[in-house]
Amino acid sequence: MSQASRIFKIFAVGLVLLFILFPIYWLLITSFKQRLEVLTKVSFWPEEPTFYNYYRPFFEDVYAKNVLNSFLVALGEVALCVPPALLAAYAFSRLKFKGDNHLLFWLLTNRMAPAAAFLIPYFSMYTFLKLYDTLIGLILINSIANLPFAVWLLKGFIDGIPKEIEEAALIDGYTFWGLLRRILLPLLTPGLVTASFFIFIFAWNEMLFASMLAASGGAAPLTHALLHYLSELWVNWGEIAAITLLAMVPALVFAYVIQRYIVRGLTFGAVR
Repeated sequence: MSQASRIFKIFAVGLVLLFILFPIYWLLITSFKQRLEVLTKVSFWPEEPTFYNYYRPFFEDVYAKNVLNSFLVALGEVALCVPPALLAAYAFSRLKFKGDNHLLFWLLTNRMAPAAAFLIPYFSMYTFLKLYDTLIGLILINSIANLPFAVWLLKGFIDGIPKEIEEAALIDGYTFWGLLRRILLPLLTPGLVTASFFIFIFAWNEMLFASMLAASGGAAPLTHALLHYLSELWVNWGEIAAITLLAMVPALVFAYVIQRYIVRGLTFGAVR
């Protein structure tokens, strides 16, 4: 590789990183700026840094509760979707029945449908069933899209496991549940972690249903709470930037902790 080619590649990578990281940097410096500075001038570093944009939402307002609601909804979503998705994925992968491929495709179409088209029916149903502004209601509504995704994802992992392993275990006297617990679950750990990660992120970032099916208190998650900073008269950019950065932290920490499982999961079955 010539020196000019190396310099060009370094420049190209640096340019891409600039476009990716600059919005995050701008959020960071905005979160430490005074409100007047944000509105009156453009600066690449806060003149009088302040932590008030972080302090007020969580210690003088109710946004700490919104963060807790987001965690409960995301973790509840993982607990609700992954176990049935594993069993359904195993059935689609190992059992052959009439219309199995059509049913699998129909599951995926539930995620393809525009969510906004179902807002009014869901709102009416949730009001009638007393699920409006409840954590259970938000968990259930998110599972409509996340459960089919988990089934499709886990089916690919199960397809990559040789059937001979299961046949040998059954010959040795394992029941299905023993086979699942002692053979399949250890082999599917990367897939289960990957599915859990994506479901957690989808549930954590979901805003459309959260803004329509949760009131300002009660079960409102953090994504819905961010809408309170927007009005016809003013926008509190400093606190929006602060809360947005804090909303990114759980996903980044989660991804860093389980990154080796995610890499193994996304490459599982690529080499036989």
